Amino acid sequence: MKQKIAWASWAFVGAIAVSVGLSFIHPWGDVRNVAPGETTLNGGFVPDNVREVLVRKCVDCHSNRTHWPVYGRLAPASWLIERDVRDGRAAMNLSDWEAILPEDKVVLLTRMAAVVRSGEMPPSAYLTLHPGNGLTDVERQMISAWARAERKRIRNAADQPKGAETK
Repeated sequence: MKQKIAWASWAFVGAIAVSVGLSFIHPWGDVRNVAPGETTLNGGFVPDNVREVLVRKCVDCHSNRTHWPVYGRLAPASWLIERDVRDGRAAMNLSDWEAILPEDKVVLLTRMAAVVRSGEMPPSAYLTLHPGNGLTDVERQMISAWARAERKRIRNAADQPKGAETK
């Protein structure tokens, strides 16, 4: 019996050592190695209540301000999280909002409203580990209404002649 316990202990220690070693490998690039930045949606007109929801529930995957959980530092969990963050940032990085072209912002806002309304975002796999980050119906409506208004504002600004003041 003692031999089985000793073997199991060594197997556990070995598995942890392998996991730690593999954690230094980043199959999709090291998405942790980015300047975190301090702003989200800089240059956008975002009401405080909408910004608060987006920061609280979207920035983990859609900005450079990702919060990395302890379990996300060990492979293979780290690989899955890094892949999801890479994909989220590629789809829309709220840290880069100011640098995005107006016509691209319109496309992103349209997509954001659609995936929020449909319940596609946040994804169910993410919600399994972060159940408090689901969007309420009120939050979904709030984000969708803001995205619609922001699209309209961007389009109106684009229609203004250069040098004309916008309201």
